[in-house]
Formats: sequence, structure tokens, C-alpha cells
Amino acid sequence: MSRGIASSTVPRSGAGRVELVPAATTLPWTQMVAAILAASIFCLDAFMPQALAVAGLYVLVLLTAALGGGANRRRRITLWSAACLALSVLGFGIFEMRGAPPLAIAHLAISVVILVATSILLLRASAMDMAARLGERRYRSIFDTLAMAIWEHDFTPVVEGIRRLRASGVIDLRRFLDQNPQFVIDMRRQVRITDVNLAALKMMGVASKEEFFSSLGDFLPETDESFAECIIALDERRHLFQAETVVVSRSGEPRQIIVAFGLGPEACLERVPGSILDVTGRKALEAQIGKARADLADAQRNGALAAMSASIAHELHQPMSAIQSYADAARRWMARTPPDLHETTAALAGLGQAVGHARTVMHRVRSLVGNARIAFDDIDIGELLSTTVRLMERDAVEAGTRISLDVEASAGPLMVRGDRILLKQVFVNLVTNAIQAMEGVPSDRRLVALRLNRRGSEAVAIVEDWGPGWAAAAEAKVFGSFYTTKEHGMGLGLSISRTSLERHGGSIALRRGGGGGAMVEVALPLVGVEPGPDGGLDGRLEEIAVERLLQ
Repeated sequence: MSRGIASSTVPRSGAGRVELVPAATTLPWTQMVAAILAASIFCLDAFMPQALAVAGLYVLVLLTAALGGGANRRRRITLWSAACLALSVLGFGIFEMRGAPPLAIAHLAISVVILVATSILLLRASAMDMAARLGERRYRSIFDTLAMAIWEHDFTPVVEGIRRLRASGVIDLRRFLDQNPQFVIDMRRQVRITDVNLAALKMMGVASKEEFFSSLGDFLPETDESFAECIIALDERRHLFQAETVVVSRSGEPRQIIVAFGLGPEACLERVPGSILDVTGRKALEAQIGKARADLADAQRNGALAAMSASIAHELHQPMSAIQSYADAARRWMARTPPDLHETTAALAGLGQAVGHARTVMHRVRSLVGNARIAFDDIDIGELLSTTVRLMERDAVEAGTRISLDVEASAGPLMVRGDRILLKQVFVNLVTNAIQAMEGVPSDRRLVALRLNRRGSEAVAIVEDWGPGWAAAAEAKVFGSFYTTKEHGMGLGLSISRTSLERHGGSIALRRGGGGGAMVEVALPLVGVEPGPDGGLDGRLEEIAVERLLQ
């Protein structure tokens, strides 16, 4: 750069893109020409015999001196304006001493007005030019340093193509583009890329701007469908056009992008910056998440199916044992000589009842697991416990265990609302667990004690055994699915029992018994009894919800 030229930036078009190049801010020869013009005009104004408005020609001096840019341009214009005004007054003075006519003063006034007006216009143009340069510099700084990829498009060939279509009589542009895909391809190839930023170079795997693709068709595949909508957006001059498409990088790798740019009436279609968001990684992640969700859904369905199958198998264990016991008893009575038909008939009747019970249990458990609606009835919980004790007596005798039932006499009939089969299965599970827990206990201490009493608005049933009890670490896990301490247990009994009781608005709690064994407390809301200060059923449900959440 030559001496006396300060650095600035102006846009320069070349090689299909816009660049910033240094601009001369001060041109020395212009000042010499301005000085020569000023001297010549002064001589003509001062020494010509005629009264001509020569001083108005000082405008040429101002225009010449204002050529070039730079921060000192305003200062040059101001100094030359003052110099021209001084020369105009001095020339008029000399002309006046030589006998100027009366019109000379009018010519001077006109010249001064022209000089002042020209100076003001030049100063304003200089300020506007400086603002434009600063704006361009700011734009270039943002353009080049923005983390998002940006490239500029020249859409003027597309606008000209649309104009020709309209002139040829095309009215429905969308229909024409659908029927003429080659026109879309040709227009896409004519869109020039005028500039790109560093983020765009990195995204497309290009080392420099000179190596970047020169037209939009170079990196958009022939199968792209987004550009047809872009042509329609150009025709409509939309304020915002946004599309999702695929571009091919320099290495041939496809990149999924979202592109957006403004095409409103105020947009300069020769330089339309487009914001490019690379969503390749996000799309890959979405695909992985979608696959993971599908796999998880399959696992959940399989898990639910396995849980339901295990639940039904667990709940059918006791009815099937009863069926086996009745069948064996009937066979033994028939094998006697003579056969005892009365006992055989009783055993077969029990067998039929056990089969019906098994069928009902299976139906209820499926309803429970499937969250289906359960038909509730008013149930005497004392009578239900008595039935459960009679049902479990055979298993208890075979295990050498006694079962006792103690119902609080003053409580009277305790009516609860629920499903008889589900509630009976709850107590069958609890009694079965108690019997099995005392297998290693001396036979004289094998006792399952059931107690029923009333506590406020609830009926409370307690099942207690004299076995080893639960370990402290296991107490928080016993109601979880598939947790068991038995060698061949499934770990579903207490989990199903809790679910059944919660469906009835009740609760179940594990405590340590007085004899060191386990004590399970079941609470169910009574029918027709107003809830106490603890909130009754609603409070119990809320308490259960909180407990489940904390787990």
C-alpha cells in the first residue's frame, strides 16, 4: 500500500463471491488537482473584466477534494470549503477595486450559497459513507465469526427465470414446478454462492473460500425437493423461508441441515445470507433414541407379560395344591375295600370348588394386573377371615401348624367394600407365608395367629407367626416385585397383596411380632363410617401414594 493511504474496507465482487479489500482513504493527486483548480478559478474571478459568477466554479474544487474516503475526509471538505469561501471573498475584493459592476455582489452571494450547500451535502454524504463502511465492517465481523454456518446466495437468476415464466403465461407456479422438475434443477444450478463464513467451510470440509462450491447445485443432490419451495417463496417474496434438506460435503458425506433466509420485498436478492444449522448429529441421536424407545417398549411389554404370567402362576399355586389334595383324598377313599363313597363324594365336591376357585383367582389376577375395573361388594371381613382359616386348615395340618382366629367381640360385624376373591387371596398369601416361615421351628411353637379389630374408621387384621422374622435390611424390600427369601419363591405374593389392598383403599405394613416372628398388619376402610381426623380413605390413599413415591 502506498504512502498516505489509510486502511479501510469496501466490498469487492470477484470469482463468484464478495470480499473485503483495502480502500484508498486519501488520494494525493486529488489535492493537487483541487489546488490547481482553486488557483485557476481565483484568477478568473479576480481579474476577468466581465462580472461573471465564476466563484460558483469552486464547487468543482470541493468535489475534487472530497474524492477518496478515510477518517480525515470530513476535515478536508471543511478546510477546502473555508478556503473556497475565502478565495471567493478575496476575488470579489480585488474585482471591486477594479471597478466591479453592482451585480457582482449578487454573484458573490449566489456563489457563497452554492458553496455552503455543496459543503453541507458533501459532509452529509461523507457521514453516510462512513456509517455504511462501519455497518459493512460490523456485518463482516459478525458474518465471519458467527458459530452458525452462513453462506450468501445470488437469487437474481431465479427471479429472472420466474419473470420469464410469468411472461409466458404460467399462472400456477407450483403446478408448473411439479410438472417440470428440470426447470427446478436448472434454476438451482444458476444460484451462485457469493460468500461463506468459517463455520460453513468447516461444516462442508473445505479449506478456503476459493475452494468452496460456486453454485447451489454443486452440493445439493439432484433429488432435493426443498428448492422448488424456495422458488415459490421467491415468487411470493416471503419474509422467512425455512426448509430441511441434505447437502453433500466436499468428502461426499451427506449432512442433514436446516436452512433459513429472508426473501421479503426489502431483501437484496444479490446477497441473501442463509443460516445453516447442521442437524446430522441430532438426527442420528433421535434415531438412536427412537430405537431405544422401541426396545424399551418391547422390554416393558415382555416384562408386563412375564409379571402377569408369574402373578397368575403364583396365585394359582394354592388352589392347585387344594385340587391335588382333594384328588388324592378321593383316590384314597375309592381304593378302600369297600370304597367309602360318602367321603369320595365330599372330596370330589371339594375338588370342584377348588377348580372354580382357581378359575376365579386367575380371572381376578388378570383384572388386577391389567388394571381392569373390579366389581366391589360389601363384605364381612370377619366372615372372610373365617373362610380363609377353613380353606387353609388342610395345608396347616400337613405342615404341623395350628391356625387361630381372634375377632374382637365388641367390634361387631366389620363391613368393608371390595372384591371377595382378591381379599381372600391376600390373606391366603399371608397365612401361606406364615406357615412356610415356621418350617424350621419346633412343632409346638408353630402357630399362625389372626386377629381382627376395629381402629377408628378402619378394620385392622393382623397375621402373626413365630418364625425367624424378617431381617432389618429386607423390611424395605419385601413388597417389591420378585423379591423373596425362599429357595423356590417367586417374590410376588406380598407385591400382589399390596397392589390388591391399594385398589381397595387399604394398606399393608410389616412389623416385628412379640415372639420375634413376623407380623403383617392389613387395614381396610369400613363401609358407612365417616373418616376420622387422619383423613380416612382419601388420607390413606394419599399416604400410600407418598410412600410409593419415596420408594
